[in-house]
Amino acid sequence: MAIILVAFLLWIGVRAVRPRTIRYRQLYILPSVFLAISANQMFLTYAVEIWGFLAWVATTILACGVSWRMSEKTSIHIDRSAGTIELPGTWVTLSLILLFIGARLYFGRQLYVSPDLRVDPDFIAQILAMTGLVSGYYLGRSGSFLIRYFRATPR
Repeated sequence: MAIILVAFLLWIGVRAVRPRTIRYRQLYILPSVFLAISANQMFLTYAVEIWGFLAWVATTILACGVSWRMSEKTSIHIDRSAGTIELPGTWVTLSLILLFIGARLYFGRQLYVSPDLRVDPDFIAQILAMTGLVSGYYLGRSGSFLIRYFRATPR
């Protein structure tokens, strides 16, 4: 299952390098994927304490705000009648996905070497903070584009 998720994320990242036209509903995909990963980590994989949850919340809010501001300056073309948005190409999506995969490999290796880290609140907080950064980035970016989409006048 993990290989399928990695392949899917890489496919999305590679596609994002070039300018493309997407249906506005596609803006829900990456935030949903990373929120699902976060929920899995918080509720099923690790024994999360309040500090881990707060680390996730703080990094998610921070990254969401930063990416929202960055996305406001991004030039997009909205066609409400067709339900599409033209997005410019960006290396940020692929870079963040590669960073996320690399971090997951690092944390997985650390857990393999030291299984006792699975119950270490500081280590778990680091994992959740990393996931929160990526989740927040895509929440802010998609949220900014969706607000602009729904505020645009239909043709």
